[in-house]
Amino acid sequence: MPSVYIKAMHPKTEISPTRASIEKILKMGWVGQMKVHGHRAQIHLHPKEEPIAFNRQGKPHKKLLPPEIVTELRRLFHLEKGWSVIDSEWLKPENKLYIFDVLKYNDKILRGLTYEKRYELLPKYFISPHVQALPVLTSVEKCMDVLAREEEFVEGLVFKSITTKGFEDTSIVRCRKKVPGSFSKA
Repeated sequence: MPSVYIKAMHPKTEISPTRASIEKILKMGWVGQMKVHGHRAQIHLHPKEEPIAFNRQGKPHKKLLPPEIVTELRRLFHLEKGWSVIDSEWLKPENKLYIFDVLKYNDKILRGLTYEKRYELLPKYFISPHVQALPVLTSVEKCMDVLAREEEFVEGLVFKSITTKGFEDTSIVRCRKKVPGSFSKA
């Protein structure tokens, strides 16, 4: 049976990229993660079927996942049965995938789990030129370090509730880097 797109979390609200805002959300028990500016890729993996990479709108990406990324994902995830679904950002020209959530694992949808429990399912200790798991950030300093990065693919941060179950948009907030020369409304 083919795998179907799962509506995942997508930030609709935003906090300012200030130390005070970040400290406040972290004190509420949320965690940060680097927000990569790429192509959202919800990747559906099966032990025997070809993988499918869906975009944010639930349509398959026109470009197929490169074989080296597929090989790495199969190496990192222990696929036993049915479909597993990983949420990621794909930097297509760089041939790099940043994984940050597991929505379904071995044919079991994980809507009943908190982000903290789903994150535990991500492989974290590996070396790969093509796949990287985004770490969770729990300190203001680490979050500010991400906001200070100058690489174009670093858009800012997202903060996720670690206690909310499921994939609700209310359990994620974005925090974009300040762009030099930009101004904020007072």
